[in-house]
Amino acid sequence: MSETNLIAEVLKVARNEIGVKEVPPGSNSGPRVEEYLKSVNLGPDNAWCAAFVFWCFKQAAANLNCVNPVLKTASCMIHWQKTKGVKITVEDAINNPDLISPGDIFIIRRQGGKGHTGIVIGISNDYIQTIEGNSNSFHSAEGEGVVALQRKIDTITAGFIKYQ
Repeated sequence: MSETNLIAEVLKVARNEIGVKEVPPGSNSGPRVEEYLKSVNLGPDNAWCAAFVFWCFKQAAANLNCVNPVLKTASCMIHWQKTKGVKITVEDAINNPDLISPGDIFIIRRQGGKGHTGIVIGISNDYIQTIEGNSNSFHSAEGEGVVALQRKIDTITAGFIKYQ
């Protein structure tokens, strides 16, 4: 499947953010983190993985002078529930990884109604390569920066959202 201009720009924007860190570490704060949070009308000290995803799409849409299709929220689970994008369940993705494309957003459901999210940048067999905010090399949902990771598809507990 070919990438749309928006998705190609989202991937470029996200890649340029790899290495951004919280200041101080573990604070959910810092100049860039606060910019991500501000894009969804939140201040510092909030979890910011969903804000990072929204911010990447917002920047890409602004760069291309088009509408950002992503729901404006800092909640992974509200994004999953209220998206106007195409949902791909984890079961469907496990059975057919070809359904997943670069630029899709993954949603992990966690206990207590919380979640974690990021942007898919590649797919290989049963794995996705991702760029995630508020994570780390241990795949934490409360990490300290923007990182590139690899996850097994079956660890994505909610599913994927595809925007065109």
